[in-house]
Amino acid sequence: MPCKRCNGTDFQRDDATGNSYCSGCGTLQEYDNYEAQLGGLKGPQGTYIRVGTTGTGSTLAYRDKKIFDAGNLIDDITERLQLGDKSEEVRRMIGKITDGEFGRGEWFSALIGACCYAVVRKEGSGVLTMDEIVNVVGCDLHQLGSMCKRVVEYLGIELGEFDLVGLFVKTASSSPRLSGVDGKKKEKVVKQGGFLMNCSLKWFLSTGRRPMPLVVAVLAFVCQVNGVKCRIDDLARDCEVSLCTCKLRYKELLERLVKVAKEIGLPWAGDVNVKNVVKHSGALIGLMEAKSMRKKGDRSDGVCLKEIVRDCLRQEAMYCYDDDDDDDEGERSSFLQMVSCDDWWKGKSKMSQRLKLKEVLERDVGLDDLPVSFIKGCDAVERRREKIKAAKLRIGAVQDPCDDDKVSGRELSLEIGDGKKKRKRGCEIDWEDLVIQTLVLHNVKDEEIEKGHYNALLGLHVFN
Repeated sequence: MPCKRCNGTDFQRDDATGNSYCSGCGTLQEYDNYEAQLGGLKGPQGTYIRVGTTGTGSTLAYRDKKIFDAGNLIDDITERLQLGDKSEEVRRMIGKITDGEFGRGEWFSALIGACCYAVVRKEGSGVLTMDEIVNVVGCDLHQLGSMCKRVVEYLGIELGEFDLVGLFVKTASSSPRLSGVDGKKKEKVVKQGGFLMNCSLKWFLSTGRRPMPLVVAVLAFVCQVNGVKCRIDDLARDCEVSLCTCKLRYKELLERLVKVAKEIGLPWAGDVNVKNVVKHSGALIGLMEAKSMRKKGDRSDGVCLKEIVRDCLRQEAMYCYDDDDDDDEGERSSFLQMVSCDDWWKGKSKMSQRLKLKEVLERDVGLDDLPVSFIKGCDAVERRREKIKAAKLRIGAVQDPCDDDKVSGRELSLEIGDGKKKRKRGCEIDWEDLVIQTLVLHNVKDEEIEKGHYNALLGLHVFN
């Protein structure tokens, strides 16, 4: 290879460095002293790599390292969930599920969270929601729910009842909105909230639903009752739940309390509605508590309104009547002040504590309501039944015009006024009436139409 500078071919080697240089111009030649490190009998020996080792020169097997890392991950997640004393139980469950192989990756983190949830629900010694596990593990909520179902089915675990009262106490105790509240008032808020959580369980407000929106709604209600400035928007933001769902649960709770006021026999129950039920809730919750402490078989309400009114009338200095007023507004305001006494709430009922579902259902709080979805389903079936009758009348009027005079116009066109907005006259027939009329013409049974599966019925009987 000639010199790059002078194209000469006469090279000499330096004895000190071993580099070649051109004898004509003295330019050093690059890569001239490179020696290939070839192996052989006297060359360097390598390391044999077996299947199952972690790399060159390592004596720790892949399975052992995987189990070691899995144990560290289990300890970390249980500590962050404040379940450090149950880490061995979680490790035992995972070892039984994976046949001692454990694992790594996102699915393994979800498996740890599912086992933690199953352990807490099985022992019933604490409160742990799936939302908390998702925030720690970092998986999707639906993925965690599916994993919990598979763990429970595989191990045959019988989950205990979810502790709604414990969840409410935990949320209220850790809420920053109640940090500056007086101790006695906070204790009263917690007890009244636990009482209303058991009432909500009895009224099926939590059936088939996520518990946190109901907890936020009850906490906002009892804070408003006890004069604690706390908005439902702030509570929903702190608990990371949907504000729309919380307001819906709050509305359902108010509607149940209005029903309780009418069923329990309040003298002013006719004036209680959703807008002002909070003002009457002091007396209402007190009566509900007294009624829940009534012994089984005792038909008395646990509280005598006549005695309460008599005791209040003895203290005439507490009330003032405006004689200059033409109407009875002064008397009405003093009467409302008389019945909203704070001493009605004692906090001694067992409904303020955690109870089994059977015990809650046996307690009497003034109202035995059915699930909301069941009531809506019954109303929908009744509405479809009326629509079927109207559709048959319309079909009969068309097929037999001679009997048209016997059928009134209202029967031909079903008018529904239960909604907030009534349809205009002449537009009473909507798409549901037309679909039902089509199904009736195709001789579909009334029982099938009442279920409301219109698309399936149209595909089977009309478009088939």
